[in-house]
Amino acid sequence: MKAVANTTSPPQATGLPPGPSTSPVKQTFRYWRERQRYLPQMFDRFGDIVTLRLIPHGPFVILRDPEHIREVFRGAPEIFHGGKGNWNLLPIVGRNSLLTLDAPEHKPERKRMMPPFHHERIAALVDTMRQIAENEARRWPVDRPFRFLDRSYALTLEIIVKAVLGVDDPRRAAALSDALHKVADMDLSGILVLIRPELGKVWPWRKFVRDLEHADRLIYEEIALRRRDPKRDQRTDVLSMLLEDPGADDRDVRDEVMTLLMAGHETTAVGLAWLFERLLRHPAAHARLRRGLDEPKDPYRTAVFKEALRVRPVIHNVARRLTEPIELAGYRLPAGATVVPAIGAVQQDERFWGPDAAEFRPERWIDGNPPAQAWLPFGGGVRRCIGAMFAQVEIETVVAAILRTVAIEAVDPADEGDRMHHITMIPKEGTRIRVVRRLG
Repeated sequence: MKAVANTTSPPQATGLPPGPSTSPVKQTFRYWRERQRYLPQMFDRFGDIVTLRLIPHGPFVILRDPEHIREVFRGAPEIFHGGKGNWNLLPIVGRNSLLTLDAPEHKPERKRMMPPFHHERIAALVDTMRQIAENEARRWPVDRPFRFLDRSYALTLEIIVKAVLGVDDPRRAAALSDALHKVADMDLSGILVLIRPELGKVWPWRKFVRDLEHADRLIYEEIALRRRDPKRDQRTDVLSMLLEDPGADDRDVRDEVMTLLMAGHETTAVGLAWLFERLLRHPAAHARLRRGLDEPKDPYRTAVFKEALRVRPVIHNVARRLTEPIELAGYRLPAGATVVPAIGAVQQDERFWGPDAAEFRPERWIDGNPPAQAWLPFGGGVRRCIGAMFAQVEIETVVAAILRTVAIEAVDPADEGDRMHHITMIPKEGTRIRVVRRLG
């Protein structure tokens, strides 16, 4: 059921919207460590638009109303800079990444990256995804609890290395997987290397720099091998497709590979973990999903995917840095401020999802008419995640493959909590499951 929006936009005003009076240090700590609880508290106190003062980049204007968010997503890319909003990823993905570029460079780079994500190109990788997932599930021990999230990280990384990058030599694939895992496992302190490069000479930042340099060497080796491959034009992996552009230099391709890692590995792994965390605690949904496993495109599988990302969003917000002053929600926001659509808050707002907004109920996507403007797991506008369809196909393929291969259950029937890890919100216990029996 869709409730009528009742925004709490203030009357015309100048300056920044209201916000807490606590110190910027405390606001920054709470934003990075517990935003899933902190932001709803701020919205309840101040309304649909709140100012936080965060270190080191000043005012963050947090948005909950979908209409305000729509204005941001539809805003001129020259004014709403999403690349600067992803400043914390710069040390890993590089300056030529789709995640860190802004207008005017962003548009041509996005266009260049689009072909590998066309529907027919993704469909060509489904069998490889399925085989990797089935092989992974067959290795799981029976009746021995383990953290699904750990295996999900390994599984999605294997898909990145083999299906996306097309590394088919087992030795090279293992070496690259290990190197990329170390880079992806960087904690937030690693971003201090960007602010203070001299830290790269001391521990623990020295290790991060060395891990990144090692991963870079392996990626450049793969690029060189693929450039020399006489059958490259017959391959279906993303790396080969990126090299079809005669203007792509090695640094561009390296940054694109790291972008695929950061945007398509961790987020997909966490999305899978949350899906199973929710599914295994809802027996009726689990049973209904299993009944449709033989259908190549079961609508309920898609409903489970969408509902899991709604109630347990992997990314709780996106950010846009303003290059010029703008009018938004009755306020004149200054250049340099960052506007932040709060995805997690919107997706559980009872005004748009009804009184059962916090409940995991996939049927709402089958029986009703969910408000599309309040479902934003992949962001929106010209910077909507380029791999959204790829992620959906991958997750739905992996879920079906696992459930065909093993019968699983949650170790603890109680809901798992959550915690921040890098830029993602992960299950606090890692989605602990056990295999009841093997099926195939």
